[in-house]
Amino acid sequence: MPPIIVWIFLLISGMFATVHNLAVTTSLYWYYTWFDSIMHLWGGALVVLGVYAICSLKHIPLKPTTFLVFSTLFLLMVGWEIFEWQAGLFEPGFHMTETAKDIIVGFVGGLLGYVAAIKIRM
Repeated sequence: MPPIIVWIFLLISGMFATVHNLAVTTSLYWYYTWFDSIMHLWGGALVVLGVYAICSLKHIPLKPTTFLVFSTLFLLMVGWEIFEWQAGLFEPGFHMTETAKDIIVGFVGGLLGYVAAIKIRM
């Protein structure tokens, strides 16, 4: 049976996907600009929990080092921001400010996920 962190990650991922789908279909990202920050915070935590979940599987020979966790978080955050830019999901006059805010909020979420993952593994 997979470790508990895998089940927690899958549950939180399912919730994230459901909320994101609801937000897109009901235009929450456009009506409430703060909603994007909540999702970036949640996404940062989810990435870190995902790294810990993958590393906890028996057949994956990786340890969730601080470097692995935060480099993965950084690469996915930058990749997501490039996707948002390429897809035109930004307001032209505020793109750099919005991107900086998204990365900071995502990193804070990653820190929260890191603390949670350490507590779960104890």
